[in-house]
Amino acid sequence: MNNPELEPSVEVAHLRRLLDTQPGCLMRLGADGTVLAANDAALALLGVTSGAQALGRDFADWVPPDQRDRWRAFAIGVAQGYPASIECDITAPSGDPHPTLFHGVPLSEHPDGVPSIAVAARAVSGQRQLEAAVVELEEQLRERDAERLTARERLAEAEACRRQQVETVAALEARLQEREAGSDEEGRLGQLSADLGARDEALAAADAARRTAEANCARALADVEQLQMALEAFAVRQQQVTAQMAAEQQRVLQLSESVASHEQAFARLEQREQDVREQRDALQARLDEALVTCQEREAALSRLETAHGNLAGGPGAAQGSVVLRVGREEGRK
Repeated sequence: MNNPELEPSVEVAHLRRLLDTQPGCLMRLGADGTVLAANDAALALLGVTSGAQALGRDFADWVPPDQRDRWRAFAIGVAQGYPASIECDITAPSGDPHPTLFHGVPLSEHPDGVPSIAVAARAVSGQRQLEAAVVELEEQLRERDAERLTARERLAEAEACRRQQVETVAALEARLQEREAGSDEEGRLGQLSADLGARDEALAAADAARRTAEANCARALADVEQLQMALEAFAVRQQQVTAQMAAEQQRVLQLSESVASHEQAFARLEQREQDVREQRDALQARLDEALVTCQEREAALSRLETAHGNLAGGPGAAQGSVVLRVGREEGRK
């Protein structure tokens, strides 16, 4: 509630200080994009240290050339009475682009008569980094899936090899039994022994390959589970960031509405100040008129006193002069 005893100029200065120290970036731009006002946070976003470095400049100077057409279309649409939002980059003094989200609302009937819009801004580089991290994790998950599939294929190949070796061993044992039953020749027994040794080596190699494939598959599965857990954590974080962005957008819209209401309050306070000045000027004019009237009346009484003294003369004239002076003093009172 406004204090009725507070001077309008003091209240206007207080409201302007509140807007300048707001943590959110607030700006007033002309319909052509000229910067008309900016608070401290907005000046920091633009990379300048004082309002003189930004006021009067085209805001498109801070927007990359390939995005200026979109920016100007946004500013023109808002100036025509359509609140809107846009995301584009701001070029810092170092030349690095900073992704920024803008919300704009039109400002009508401003005291200075200049068509303008109120713009709130917020950097969104943190959201971009989070999205890039999620994309990288998804790529790693796809790579782990491919490794797990490869490990499973190798395990299947090792299992097939093991089955083949088992079949070979069974065939060799059958041959050995046949040869033991039909002949006791040492040469054939030696050959069969060699075949059995080769069988054992093949079985050992197959078992080693199978164990290696199982270990690789287990590691791949563990990596996939870890990546899935990390992805779920990032998904939760992304939902939180999205909720924060929605809340921030709502707060920015409220700040924009607050800017519009403050502008209207400025207009009413300046009108009150103008009315007070007009009343003071009118009272001063009346006082000047009263002073002129008193001066004219005093001059007329002086002339009347002089004329009376000249006409009457003698003691009676002096007495009349005294009477006129007394009447003049009573008239002053």
